Amino acid sequence: MNVDKMGICVSIIVLVAVLGVVGTLSGDFDLGVDEIKLPHINAGTGIDTSKYAYYEWCYKMNFEC
Repeated sequence: MNVDKMGICVSIIVLVAVLGVVGTLSGDFDLGVDEIKLPHINAGTGIDTSKYAYYEWCYKMNFEC
């Protein structure tokens, strides 16, 4: 009797796992969250980084870039 219960539980677990993988891979699963955009933060100063950060670094280090 215990073997029958274990077989039913294993069958349900396998069925849920297979349906979960197929549902996820189908692309129809949507959480309603679009693209998440994170700001580009410089960890040292906490301000937005500039697109000229390399040249600013060269200027601060007195290098000619």
